[in-house]
Amino acid sequence: MMDVSGNHPRSTMRALGVHTAWIGLSLALATETAMAQFRPLRFDDDFKAQHEACAEDRRAGCWKNLPVGAHARLSVGGDLRWRYEYAENPRYGLVPQDAWGVLMQRHSAFANLSLGEHWRGFAQLASSRANGRAGGPSPVDENRLDPTNLFVEWRSAMEGQDGVGVRAGIQELQFGSGRGIDAREGPNVRRSFDAVRLHVSSGAWRVDAFAAAPRLSRPGSFDDARSQTQALRGVYATRNGGATSWDVYVLHFEDTVSRYVQGVSHERRWSLGARAFGGRHGWDWNWESLVQGGRFGDDDIRAWSLATDTGYTFDDVVGRPRLALLVAVASGDSDPDDDRLGTLNPLYPRGNYFGDEATLGPRNFFNIHPALALQVGPRVRMSASLDFFWRYSTRDGVYSPNGMLISPVGDSRARYVATIASVGATWAPAPGWSSSAVVAYARPGAFLRETGADDALSLISLTVQYRF
Repeated sequence: MMDVSGNHPRSTMRALGVHTAWIGLSLALATETAMAQFRPLRFDDDFKAQHEACAEDRRAGCWKNLPVGAHARLSVGGDLRWRYEYAENPRYGLVPQDAWGVLMQRHSAFANLSLGEHWRGFAQLASSRANGRAGGPSPVDENRLDPTNLFVEWRSAMEGQDGVGVRAGIQELQFGSGRGIDAREGPNVRRSFDAVRLHVSSGAWRVDAFAAAPRLSRPGSFDDARSQTQALRGVYATRNGGATSWDVYVLHFEDTVSRYVQGVSHERRWSLGARAFGGRHGWDWNWESLVQGGRFGDDDIRAWSLATDTGYTFDDVVGRPRLALLVAVASGDSDPDDDRLGTLNPLYPRGNYFGDEATLGPRNFFNIHPALALQVGPRVRMSASLDFFWRYSTRDGVYSPNGMLISPVGDSRARYVATIASVGATWAPAPGWSSSAVVAYARPGAFLRETGADDALSLISLTVQYRF
C-alpha cells in the first residue's frame, strides 16, 4: 500500500524516524551551544568566541572549540529550517497548481577539526526534503543527503590574523552581496562547488583566487556530482575601511552547453566588476557594476549591469524606519540573429534575487524597487516593498533565477513584465532562533500576458530556523 505521495508507509516512517532522531540530537547539542554570532557560511564562524561566550554563561558543556587531543580542537553545530509556502498560480500560471502548498525542511550538521595552528578539516552534511509540489520536487527543492562542505585547509596564521590560506574540496562560495556568486540560502537546497581557493589577508585587504566547478544537485543520497559542462575561475579583492568599502573582481565562466534566445552553444565569458558599499550619517549604500565580454560559439559577448541599493535610516524616529530605493538594470540581447550576444549572465546569484516569490532572474531587465523597513519591537522587524519590472531589450525574453527562459520573445514587443508587492516580518524569539513570514502579490504586465503567462501570482511563505 502506498501513501498519497507515492511512498511506502514503512519507508515513510523509517525516514521520519531518522529525521526525528537527527533533530532530537541536534536540539540536544543546541541547548549547550554558545550563542555567539553565526555566519552565513558556517565554516566562517568564530568557534573560539562561541566557546568563550559559552563559558561566560556557565553552561555545563560547550560544543565549540573543544580540546580532543594535545593539539586538536573540535567544533560541532548545524542548522534546522522548516518552510511552508503556498503559491496561487505559480510562475504566473505556467506550472501546475499545488493543492495545499509545499512543506520543505532542510537540516544540516557540521564538524570542524583544527589540528595545531595551521590545519583544519571541515565537513557538513545536509538533508533537504519537500512535499506537496504538484509537478514534483525541483532540483532546488530536494536532496536527501549530501555534503555541502567537505574540505581541508592550511593557514599560515591564526584565524583573524593577516596571512595566507589554501582550501581544497567541496565548499560553498559567497562573495559580496551575492549578486554574482552566492550559496543560495533562500531555496531549500544550497549551492556548493568543487573548488581550490587561495586567500590572502593584509591590513584592510583580502584577496581570494579560486578555480571551481558547481556541483549538480540530485535528489538521492550521496549522488551529487561535479558539473562536466561548467567551470568558474576568478580573483576577488575586498578593501574594508572608512565610510566606503570596495570590492573589485575579475571572473571567467565557461559553459559548453549554454542556452539563450540566440541558441545553444559553448560560452566563454569574462566579467570585470566593482562594488562600493558603506554608510555614514544615517545613509547606507551598496552599488555594483560589471561589464562582460567573451565568445558564445562564434559570436561576441558584450553585456553589462548596474545594481544600486541606497537607503536612509531615521535614527531619531520610533522604530528607526529605513527608506530605500533599489534601481537596477541588466543588458539583454538586441538581435538574436546577429553575431553578438548582449544578454547578461549573472553566473551563480542568490536564489530569491528579487523576493520570496523567486520567479524573475537578473537578465535582460531594469527595475525600480522602493522599500521600507521598520523595527516594531526588540526582536521584530517588518518590511514592505513594491517592484516595477521591465524588459531591457524587447528582442530578448524573460528569465528565471536559474537562467531558464520563463517566456520566449514570440511576437510581443511589450516591455513591461510585472508589478510585485510584498509585505514581510522577521522575529527572533530567542538566541539561535529566527522566523519570517512573507505575503507577496505579482501582477503580470503586458509582455507576460501576451506570451501566455496571464495569471496573477499570490504567495505566502512561513519560515522557522534554528542555528547552533
